[in-house]
Amino acid sequence: MCVKTEFLKLQNITNCKMSAAQYARLVSRKYRGPKLPKINRPRRPRLLAWAGPAAFYPNRFYEQDKWYKARIDKPDLIPQLHIIDPTLYGESLAEYLQKEKVEPTNIGFAKKDEKRIPKISSDTQLEKLSRTKKLRIDMSRVGEADQRVIAHFGVFEHLFNDNVYFDRTQNFEVSFGDHGVHTGNILWAEDTKKSPQVSIESVGADGFNTIVAVNLDGNASEQSGEILHWLVANIPDGKSVSEGEEKAKWIQALPFLGTGFHRLTFLLLRHSEKIDVTDFNSDLGSRVFSTAQFYKKHEEKVTPSALNFANVAYDVSVKEALHAENLQSPLYEYEWNERMKRDQKEFPLKPMPFDLYFDQFRDPKDVQADLLRERFKKVSIDDVTPPKFLDDNYVENKKKLDAWNHAKLLEKNKPDSPVYNNSLKY
Repeated sequence: MCVKTEFLKLQNITNCKMSAAQYARLVSRKYRGPKLPKINRPRRPRLLAWAGPAAFYPNRFYEQDKWYKARIDKPDLIPQLHIIDPTLYGESLAEYLQKEKVEPTNIGFAKKDEKRIPKISSDTQLEKLSRTKKLRIDMSRVGEADQRVIAHFGVFEHLFNDNVYFDRTQNFEVSFGDHGVHTGNILWAEDTKKSPQVSIESVGADGFNTIVAVNLDGNASEQSGEILHWLVANIPDGKSVSEGEEKAKWIQALPFLGTGFHRLTFLLLRHSEKIDVTDFNSDLGSRVFSTAQFYKKHEEKVTPSALNFANVAYDVSVKEALHAENLQSPLYEYEWNERMKRDQKEFPLKPMPFDLYFDQFRDPKDVQADLLRERFKKVSIDDVTPPKFLDDNYVENKKKLDAWNHAKLLEKNKPDSPVYNNSLKY
Protein backbone atom coordinates (compact mmCIF):
# COMPACT_ATOMS: atom_id res chain seq x y z
CA MET A 1 0.00 0.00 0.00
CA CYS A 2 2.81 2.32 0.85
CA VAL A 3 4.44 1.80 -2.56
CA LYS A 4 1.14 2.38 -4.37
CA THR A 5 0.52 5.60 -2.48
CA GLU A 6 4.01 6.85 -3.29
CA PHE A 7 3.50 6.08 -6.98
CA LEU A 8 0.24 8.05 -7.08
CA LYS A 9 2.00 11.03 -5.53
CA LEU A 10 4.74 10.89 -8.14
CA GLN A 11 2.13 10.65 -10.90
CA ASN A 12 0.37 13.77 -9.64
CA ILE A 13 3.66 15.62 -9.38
CA THR A 14 4.58 14.61 -12.93
CA ASN A 15 1.25 15.78 -14.40
CA CYS A 16 1.60 19.27 -12.94
CA LYS A 17 3.60 21.97 -14.69
CA MET A 18 7.01 22.42 -13.12
CA SER A 19 10.53 23.14 -14.13
CA ALA A 20 13.16 20.48 -14.63
CA ALA A 21 15.00 21.65 -11.51
CA GLN A 22 11.86 21.22 -9.37
CA TYR A 23 11.26 17.78 -10.80
CA ALA A 24 14.82 16.67 -10.07
CA ARG A 25 14.63 18.01 -6.51
CA LEU A 26 11.29 16.41 -5.60
CA VAL A 27 11.65 13.08 -7.38
CA SER A 28 14.57 10.85 -6.54
CA ARG A 29 16.52 9.19 -9.31
CA LYS A 30 15.02 5.82 -8.44
CA TYR A 31 11.47 6.86 -9.33
CA ARG A 32 12.14 9.11 -12.30
CA GLY A 33 10.57 8.24 -15.61
CA PRO A 34 12.59 7.18 -18.67
CA LYS A 35 12.05 10.65 -20.12
CA LEU A 36 11.96 14.00 -18.45
CA PRO A 37 8.59 15.75 -18.63
CA LYS A 38 8.04 18.47 -21.19
CA ILE A 39 8.87 21.88 -19.81
CA ASN A 40 6.63 24.86 -20.45
CA ARG A 41 8.98 27.15 -22.41
CA PRO A 42 8.98 28.95 -25.79
CA ARG A 43 9.44 26.71 -28.78
CA ARG A 44 12.85 27.15 -30.43
CA PRO A 45 13.00 27.12 -34.23
CA ARG A 46 14.98 24.10 -35.38
CA LEU A 47 15.95 25.39 -38.83
CA LEU A 48 18.13 28.20 -37.49
CA ALA A 49 21.78 27.53 -36.78
CA TRP A 50 23.27 28.15 -33.35
CA ALA A 51 24.80 31.59 -32.98
CA GLY A 52 27.00 30.76 -29.98
CA PRO A 53 27.08 32.35 -26.55
CA ALA A 54 26.95 35.80 -28.13
CA ALA A 55 23.23 35.24 -28.66
CA PHE A 56 22.65 35.75 -24.94
CA TYR A 57 24.76 38.88 -24.48
CA PRO A 58 22.95 42.04 -23.38
CA ASN A 59 21.67 44.34 -26.11
CA ARG A 60 21.93 41.59 -28.69
CA PHE A 61 18.22 40.95 -29.20
CA TYR A 62 16.19 42.33 -32.06
CA GLU A 63 13.18 42.18 -29.76
CA GLN A 64 13.46 41.90 -26.00
CA ASP A 65 10.72 39.26 -25.67
CA LYS A 66 12.01 37.14 -28.58
CA TRP A 67 15.43 35.97 -27.46
CA TYR A 68 15.80 33.32 -30.19
CA LYS A 69 15.83 35.96 -32.92
CA ALA A 70 19.40 36.73 -31.96
CA ARG A 71 20.36 33.56 -33.80
CA ILE A 72 19.44 35.04 -37.17
CA ASP A 73 22.29 36.74 -39.04
CA LYS A 74 20.73 39.17 -41.46
CA PRO A 75 22.90 39.44 -44.61
CA ASP A 76 24.64 42.76 -45.19
CA LEU A 77 23.77 44.47 -48.46
CA ILE A 78 26.96 45.91 -49.95
CA PRO A 79 26.11 48.54 -52.59
CA GLN A 80 28.06 48.60 -55.85
CA LEU A 81 29.64 52.03 -55.71
CA HIS A 82 31.78 53.61 -58.44
CA ILE A 83 33.97 56.10 -56.61
CA ILE A 84 35.41 58.93 -58.68
CA ASP A 85 38.40 60.70 -57.23
CA PRO A 86 38.11 64.39 -58.20
CA THR A 87 41.87 64.88 -57.76
CA LEU A 88 42.51 62.68 -60.80
CA TYR A 89 40.54 64.95 -63.10
CA GLY A 90 41.87 68.41 -63.76
CA GLU A 91 38.96 69.66 -65.82
CA SER A 92 35.33 68.93 -66.46
CA LEU A 93 33.89 67.56 -69.68
CA ALA A 94 32.60 71.00 -70.70
CA GLU A 95 36.04 72.51 -70.18
CA TYR A 96 37.64 69.71 -72.18
CA LEU A 97 35.25 70.23 -75.10
CA GLN A 98 35.89 73.96 -75.09
CA LYS A 99 39.64 73.50 -75.48
CA GLU A 100 41.04 74.29 -78.86
CA LYS A 101 41.96 71.11 -80.65
CA VAL A 102 45.40 70.97 -82.24
CA GLU A 103 45.32 69.79 -85.81
CA PRO A 104 47.74 66.92 -86.49
CA THR A 105 50.75 67.71 -88.65
CA ASN A 106 51.52 65.75 -91.80
CA ILE A 107 55.29 65.22 -91.97
CA GLY A 108 55.15 63.14 -95.15
CA PHE A 109 54.45 63.70 -98.82
CA ALA A 110 51.14 64.83 -100.22
CA LYS A 111 48.61 62.04 -100.40
CA LYS A 112 48.27 60.49 -103.83
CA ASP A 113 44.96 59.44 -105.31
CA GLU A 114 44.38 55.71 -105.37
CA LYS A 115 41.50 53.63 -106.59
CA ARG A 116 39.47 52.41 -103.67
CA ILE A 117 38.15 48.89 -103.41
CA PRO A 118 34.61 48.58 -104.76
CA LYS A 119 31.98 48.05 -102.11
CA ILE A 120 31.22 44.38 -101.55
CA SER A 121 27.61 43.41 -102.04
CA SER A 122 25.69 42.57 -98.88
CA ASP A 123 25.98 38.90 -98.07
CA THR A 124 24.73 37.21 -94.92
CA GLN A 125 27.62 34.75 -94.99
CA LEU A 126 30.21 37.54 -94.70
CA GLU A 127 28.75 38.71 -91.39
CA LYS A 128 28.75 35.16 -90.05
CA LEU A 129 32.35 34.53 -91.11
CA SER A 130 33.45 37.82 -89.56
CA ARG A 131 31.69 37.05 -86.28
CA THR A 132 33.27 33.59 -86.07
CA LYS A 133 36.71 34.99 -87.05
CA LYS A 134 36.87 32.94 -90.25
CA LEU A 135 36.70 35.77 -92.78
CA ARG A 136 39.83 35.89 -94.95
CA ILE A 137 40.91 39.20 -96.48
CA ASP A 138 43.30 39.44 -99.42
CA MET A 139 45.83 42.01 -98.18
CA SER A 140 47.03 42.65 -101.72
CA ARG A 141 43.63 44.18 -102.50
CA VAL A 142 43.53 46.41 -99.47
CA GLY A 143 45.98 48.95 -100.90
CA GLU A 144 46.42 51.96 -98.63
CA ALA A 145 46.82 51.16 -94.95
CA ASP A 146 44.10 52.54 -92.76
CA GLN A 147 45.55 55.41 -90.74
CA ARG A 148 43.01 54.81 -88.02
CA VAL A 149 44.50 51.38 -87.28
CA ILE A 150 47.99 52.86 -87.00
CA ALA A 151 46.71 55.65 -84.77
CA HIS A 152 44.81 53.13 -82.64
CA PHE A 153 48.05 51.29 -81.85
CA GLY A 154 49.85 54.58 -81.13
CA VAL A 155 52.61 53.94 -83.66
CA PHE A 156 52.96 57.54 -84.87
CA GLU A 157 52.85 58.85 -81.31
CA HIS A 158 55.61 56.56 -80.05
CA LEU A 159 57.77 56.91 -83.15
CA PHE A 160 57.74 60.69 -83.43
CA ASN A 161 55.47 62.78 -81.23
CA ASP A 162 51.86 63.68 -80.51
CA ASN A 163 49.70 65.02 -83.34
CA VAL A 164 52.07 63.77 -86.04
CA TYR A 165 51.20 61.49 -88.96
CA PHE A 166 52.01 60.82 -92.60
CA ASP A 167 50.23 59.10 -95.48
CA ARG A 168 51.49 56.13 -97.38
CA THR A 169 52.78 57.46 -100.68
CA GLN A 170 55.04 54.57 -101.71
CA ASN A 171 54.33 50.86 -101.91
CA PHE A 172 56.38 49.05 -99.28
CA GLU A 173 56.06 45.30 -98.71
CA VAL A 174 57.80 43.38 -95.92
CA SER A 175 57.54 39.65 -95.33
CA PHE A 176 59.23 36.81 -93.46
CA GLY A 177 58.78 33.96 -95.92
CA ASP A 178 55.04 33.27 -96.04
CA HIS A 179 54.32 35.65 -93.16
CA GLY A 180 53.81 39.22 -94.25
CA VAL A 181 53.99 42.41 -92.22
CA HIS A 182 50.91 44.54 -92.85
CA THR A 183 49.08 46.76 -90.36
CA GLY A 184 49.06 45.14 -86.94
CA ASN A 185 48.87 41.47 -87.87
CA ILE A 186 50.19 38.92 -85.36
CA LEU A 187 53.49 37.05 -85.81
CA TRP A 188 55.46 34.69 -83.60
CA ALA A 189 59.01 35.59 -82.65
CA GLU A 190 60.29 32.44 -84.41
CA ASP A 191 58.90 33.78 -87.71
CA THR A 192 61.33 36.71 -87.51
CA LYS A 193 64.54 34.69 -87.12
CA LYS A 194 65.76 35.40 -90.64
CA SER A 195 66.05 38.84 -92.18
CA PRO A 196 62.89 39.97 -94.00
CA GLN A 197 62.30 40.20 -97.72
CA VAL A 198 61.52 43.77 -98.78
CA SER A 199 59.99 45.19 -101.95
CA ILE A 200 60.09 48.98 -102.48
CA GLU A 201 58.22 50.78 -105.23
CA SER A 202 60.33 52.88 -107.58
CA VAL A 203 59.10 56.44 -107.93
CA GLY A 204 61.02 56.98 -111.17
CA ALA A 205 63.45 59.63 -109.90
CA ASP A 206 67.00 59.70 -108.71
CA GLY A 207 66.90 59.25 -105.00
CA PHE A 208 67.46 56.87 -102.10
CA ASN A 209 65.45 54.93 -99.56
CA THR A 210 66.29 54.06 -95.97
CA ILE A 211 64.64 51.30 -93.93
CA VAL A 212 64.46 51.53 -90.14
CA ALA A 213 63.04 48.54 -88.21
CA VAL A 214 62.46 49.11 -84.50
CA ASN A 215 60.63 47.42 -81.64
CA LEU A 216 58.53 50.03 -79.88
CA ASP A 217 58.01 47.87 -76.78
CA GLY A 218 61.27 45.92 -76.43
CA ASN A 219 63.50 48.33 -74.52
CA ALA A 220 64.11 46.87 -71.05
CA SER A 221 66.97 49.25 -70.15
CA GLU A 222 66.77 52.55 -68.32
CA GLN A 223 67.60 54.49 -71.50
CA SER A 224 64.72 56.02 -73.40
CA GLY A 225 64.07 54.86 -76.94
CA GLU A 226 63.29 51.77 -78.95
CA ILE A 227 65.29 48.67 -79.88
CA LEU A 228 66.81 48.89 -83.34
CA HIS A 229 66.49 45.60 -85.21
CA TRP A 230 67.56 46.60 -88.69
CA LEU A 231 68.81 49.68 -90.51
CA VAL A 232 69.62 49.79 -94.21
CA ALA A 233 70.50 53.26 -95.50
CA ASN A 234 70.93 54.82 -98.93
CA ILE A 235 69.16 52.19 -101.04
CA PRO A 236 69.16 53.49 -104.65
CA ASP A 237 65.74 53.99 -106.16
CA GLY A 238 64.54 50.90 -108.04
CA LYS A 239 67.32 48.72 -106.59
CA SER A 240 67.12 45.85 -104.10
CA VAL A 241 67.93 46.16 -100.42
CA SER A 242 71.28 44.45 -100.95
CA GLU A 243 72.44 47.55 -102.89
CA GLY A 244 72.08 49.69 -99.76
CA GLU A 245 74.36 50.18 -96.78
CA GLU A 246 73.47 47.84 -93.91
CA LYS A 247 74.36 49.89 -90.85
CA ALA A 248 72.69 47.54 -88.35
CA LYS A 249 72.40 43.82 -89.06
CA TRP A 250 69.09 42.10 -88.54
CA ILE A 251 68.29 40.62 -85.12
CA GLN A 252 65.04 38.81 -84.52
CA ALA A 253 62.20 40.30 -82.50
CA LEU A 254 62.58 39.67 -78.76
CA PRO A 255 59.25 40.08 -76.96
CA PHE A 256 60.03 39.04 -73.39
CA LEU A 257 57.82 36.56 -71.60
CA GLY A 258 54.94 38.28 -69.84
CA THR A 259 55.15 41.57 -71.77
CA GLY A 260 52.42 40.81 -74.32
CA PHE A 261 52.63 41.78 -77.98
CA HIS A 262 55.50 43.95 -79.21
CA ARG A 263 54.99 46.34 -82.14
CA LEU A 264 57.71 45.54 -84.69
CA THR A 265 57.66 48.59 -86.99
CA PHE A 266 59.24 49.03 -90.42
CA LEU A 267 59.64 52.68 -91.44
CA LEU A 268 60.57 53.74 -95.00
CA LEU A 269 62.27 57.09 -95.44
CA ARG A 270 62.69 58.80 -98.83
CA HIS A 271 65.53 61.26 -99.55
CA SER A 272 67.15 62.75 -102.64
CA GLU A 273 70.77 62.52 -101.46
CA LYS A 274 72.74 60.17 -99.28
CA ILE A 275 72.69 60.53 -95.50
CA ASP A 276 75.46 59.76 -93.05
CA VAL A 277 74.51 57.01 -90.59
CA THR A 278 76.80 55.45 -87.98
CA ASP A 279 77.24 51.70 -87.69
CA PHE A 280 75.63 49.74 -84.84
CA ASN A 281 76.99 46.68 -83.06
CA SER A 282 75.07 43.43 -82.92
CA ASP A 283 74.80 43.28 -79.12
CA LEU A 284 71.44 44.19 -77.65
CA GLY A 285 72.79 46.81 -75.25
CA SER A 286 74.02 49.06 -78.06
CA ARG A 287 70.76 48.84 -80.02
CA VAL A 288 68.81 51.41 -77.99
CA PHE A 289 67.66 53.80 -80.69
CA SER A 290 65.46 56.89 -80.84
CA THR A 291 63.55 57.24 -84.09
CA ALA A 292 62.44 60.75 -83.18
CA GLN A 293 66.04 61.94 -82.69
CA PHE A 294 67.15 60.20 -85.88
CA TYR A 295 64.41 61.95 -87.85
CA LYS A 296 65.17 65.27 -86.17
CA LYS A 297 68.83 64.96 -87.14
CA HIS A 298 68.05 64.29 -90.84
CA GLU A 299 64.79 66.22 -91.02
CA GLU A 300 66.01 68.47 -93.85
CA LYS A 301 66.84 65.50 -96.08
CA VAL A 302 64.49 62.58 -95.30
CA THR A 303 60.71 62.29 -95.54
CA PRO A 304 58.70 59.26 -94.33
CA SER A 305 56.73 57.62 -97.13
CA ALA A 306 55.48 54.23 -95.83
CA LEU A 307 55.07 52.24 -92.63
CA ASN A 308 54.25 48.63 -91.83
CA PHE A 309 54.09 47.00 -88.41
CA ALA A 310 53.20 43.66 -86.83
CA ASN A 311 52.40 42.52 -83.29
CA VAL A 312 54.99 39.90 -82.31
CA ALA A 313 54.31 37.37 -79.54
CA TYR A 314 56.74 35.44 -77.32
CA ASP A 315 57.86 31.88 -77.99
CA VAL A 316 60.83 29.67 -77.05
CA SER A 317 63.05 31.18 -79.76
CA VAL A 318 63.34 34.39 -77.69
CA LYS A 319 64.98 32.52 -74.83
CA GLU A 320 67.28 30.66 -77.22
CA ALA A 321 68.37 33.88 -78.92
CA LEU A 322 69.13 35.58 -75.59
CA HIS A 323 71.07 32.56 -74.30
CA ALA A 324 73.11 32.55 -77.51
CA GLU A 325 74.21 36.10 -76.60
CA ASN A 326 75.02 35.01 -73.00
CA LEU A 327 72.02 36.95 -71.71
CA GLN A 328 69.33 35.81 -69.33
CA SER A 329 65.74 35.63 -70.49
CA PRO A 330 63.70 37.94 -68.24
CA LEU A 331 60.27 36.98 -66.96
CA TYR A 332 57.69 39.68 -66.29
CA GLU A 333 54.59 39.16 -64.18
CA TYR A 334 51.76 41.54 -63.50
CA GLU A 335 51.53 42.57 -59.85
CA TRP A 336 47.85 42.30 -59.03
CA ASN A 337 46.38 44.15 -56.08
CA GLU A 338 45.35 42.00 -53.17
CA ARG A 339 41.88 40.69 -53.75
CA MET A 340 39.12 41.87 -51.44
CA LYS A 341 37.65 38.92 -49.54
CA ARG A 342 34.12 39.00 -48.27
CA ASP A 343 33.25 37.48 -44.92
CA GLN A 344 31.43 34.21 -45.08
CA LYS A 345 27.73 34.65 -44.37
CA GLU A 346 25.57 32.15 -42.57
CA PHE A 347 22.59 33.09 -44.71
CA PRO A 348 23.88 34.72 -47.93
CA LEU A 349 21.47 36.21 -50.42
CA LYS A 350 23.11 34.27 -53.27
CA PRO A 351 24.57 30.89 -52.31
CA MET A 352 28.24 30.46 -53.31
CA PRO A 353 29.71 27.02 -54.10
CA PHE A 354 32.26 25.70 -51.67
CA ASP A 355 35.23 25.66 -54.09
CA LEU A 356 34.49 29.11 -55.49
CA TYR A 357 34.40 30.63 -52.03
CA PHE A 358 37.77 29.18 -51.07
CA ASP A 359 39.36 30.09 -54.42
CA GLN A 360 39.67 33.68 -53.19
CA PHE A 361 42.01 32.48 -50.43
CA ARG A 362 44.19 30.43 -52.81
CA ASP A 363 47.26 31.52 -54.68
CA PRO A 364 46.19 32.91 -58.09
CA LYS A 365 48.87 30.74 -59.72
CA ASP A 366 47.14 27.60 -58.41
CA VAL A 367 43.83 28.79 -59.81
CA GLN A 368 45.45 29.44 -63.20
CA ALA A 369 47.02 25.97 -63.07
CA ASP A 370 43.57 24.43 -62.65
CA LEU A 371 42.33 26.40 -65.65
CA LEU A 372 45.30 25.19 -67.67
CA ARG A 373 44.45 21.58 -66.83
CA GLU A 374 40.96 22.19 -68.11
CA ARG A 375 42.45 23.41 -71.38
CA PHE A 376 44.55 20.26 -71.56
CA LYS A 377 41.33 18.32 -72.02
CA LYS A 378 41.15 19.66 -75.58
CA VAL A 379 44.68 18.67 -76.62
CA SER A 380 46.99 15.69 -76.40
CA ILE A 381 50.51 15.67 -74.99
CA ASP A 382 52.37 12.58 -76.12
CA ASP A 383 55.68 13.14 -74.32
CA VAL A 384 54.24 13.24 -70.77
CA THR A 385 53.94 10.06 -68.71
CA PRO A 386 51.77 9.77 -65.59
CA PRO A 387 53.53 9.42 -62.22
CA LYS A 388 54.15 5.99 -60.76
CA PHE A 389 52.18 6.72 -57.59
CA LEU A 390 49.17 8.96 -57.19
CA ASP A 391 50.74 10.50 -54.10
CA ASP A 392 54.35 9.78 -53.13
CA ASN A 393 53.76 11.16 -49.66
CA TYR A 394 50.29 9.75 -49.11
CA VAL A 395 50.44 9.22 -45.33
CA GLU A 396 51.68 12.72 -44.50
CA ASN A 397 49.36 14.43 -46.98
CA LYS A 398 46.42 12.46 -45.66
CA LYS A 399 47.10 13.93 -42.21
CA LYS A 400 48.00 17.49 -43.17
CA LEU A 401 45.83 18.29 -46.18
CA ASP A 402 42.09 18.78 -46.16
CA ALA A 403 40.04 15.90 -47.48
CA TRP A 404 38.79 17.79 -50.51
CA ASN A 405 42.28 19.16 -51.29
CA HIS A 406 43.87 15.73 -51.05
CA ALA A 407 41.15 14.28 -53.28
CA LYS A 408 41.98 16.87 -55.94
CA LEU A 409 45.66 15.91 -55.72
CA LEU A 410 44.84 12.24 -56.30
CA GLU A 411 42.49 13.10 -59.14
CA LYS A 412 45.16 15.19 -60.86
CA ASN A 413 47.73 12.36 -60.89
CA LYS A 414 45.44 9.63 -62.20
CA PRO A 415 46.62 7.96 -65.44
CA ASP A 416 43.28 8.76 -67.10
CA SER A 417 43.59 12.43 -66.13
CA PRO A 418 43.15 14.89 -69.05
CA VAL A 419 46.79 15.89 -68.60
CA TYR A 420 48.02 12.41 -69.55
CA ASN A 421 45.23 10.86 -71.60
CA ASN A 422 43.29 12.64 -74.37
CA SER A 423 41.56 11.38 -77.45
CA LEU A 424 41.90 14.71 -79.30
CA LYS A 425 45.07 15.61 -81.17
CA TYR A 426 46.56 18.92 -82.19
